[in-house]
Amino acid sequence: MKQKKLIIWDFDGVIADSEYLWANNWIDGLRRLGLKLNEQQVEYYILGKADKTKIELLQKDYPNLVIDDNFMQSLKENEIRLIDSDLRITPDVEQIFQDNNFAHCIATGANEMKNLLKVQKLKLDKYFNKDNMFTAYEVKNGKPAPDLFLHAAKKMGYAPQECIVVEDSLAGIRAGVAADIPVIAYIGATGNNSPEYAAKCSELGASFVVQTMPEAYEILKKLL
Repeated sequence: MKQKKLIIWDFDGVIADSEYLWANNWIDGLRRLGLKLNEQQVEYYILGKADKTKIELLQKDYPNLVIDDNFMQSLKENEIRLIDSDLRITPDVEQIFQDNNFAHCIATGANEMKNLLKVQKLKLDKYFNKDNMFTAYEVKNGKPAPDLFLHAAKKMGYAPQECIVVEDSLAGIRAGVAADIPVIAYIGATGNNSPEYAAKCSELGASFVVQTMPEAYEILKKLL
């Protein structure tokens, strides 16, 4: 029987406290190319965005920046090392996956291979597989466009009003709001847990802002 609600999960910064790992990898890589980003630029170019979106934004504003195969291969090798050594699941999130009153899927900016590696590392493949994991590489526009969330909802057989997005990034919150899907902003990840960040999430239209997964779970059960 079809569940009443579909939870669309972002991965990095939500299921795992990992967004800062990939962001720092990009920041360090760009610094080696001679481009040092400030905090506002990191938010605009890097946080919550698929690699393809990062590249599009950077090459539009920095046409002389050389993001070639060697650069991307270096990032990829660092990511594989970080997945193996530093990836940690968010406390209490698995309890929500175990609730069969909800359908679950992942909608992430990571490519399919990276997403699969992360899911396997955290032993979450009993909840997620190729049938309920979707990446920005399956749609024309990544977050903050709504394309990925709408694609995930459609593939899972749900209308937007039957879904709930759980996100950490401002780009992801914008995408959820643009898709007309209620957003729970999770701010328990590294770098996000501050009153200032919570205020930004609310200003962008997040329906709820939470610091822990038990808080998110209570809201999800009420929405059900």
